[in-house]
Amino acid sequence: MYSIETRDKRTNKRSYFIKRPYVPNPSKAWARRDKDTDKFYVYVLKLDNGDYYIGQTREIRERMMEHRDGRTSSIGTRKPKLQYFEILGSREAAMSREKELKDIEKKNRREIVRIIREFQDITQELDYN
Repeated sequence: MYSIETRDKRTNKRSYFIKRPYVPNPSKAWARRDKDTDKFYVYVLKLDNGDYYIGQTREIRERMMEHRDGRTSSIGTRKPKLQYFEILGSREAAMSREKELKDIEKKNRREIVRIIREFQDITQELDYN
């Protein structure tokens, strides 16, 4: 665990919170729905305060709507924007990659920015318009 200091952009007030290490914890409810699924997504969102949120899901469109509508307590109303995603073949692989990306972001934020930029460069090259 470690403490992180943040500043509110509007009020410039400091706040602190304790960040705990991420430990994958699969939901028992996922097992039934996951058995017929072969696509799982790991994604990175950028929040309006500049922080990144890294998660994984079976249904990326549905999950993005939950984040945008403020139906997730982890993001609240911080206006998330999808920056990056990967498709993996199993929930276990997605949780493992999610942990890996969170560890990278914690140790070297510049590496996450580099991963996002490479992804965005590729998606711009594949512009189908």
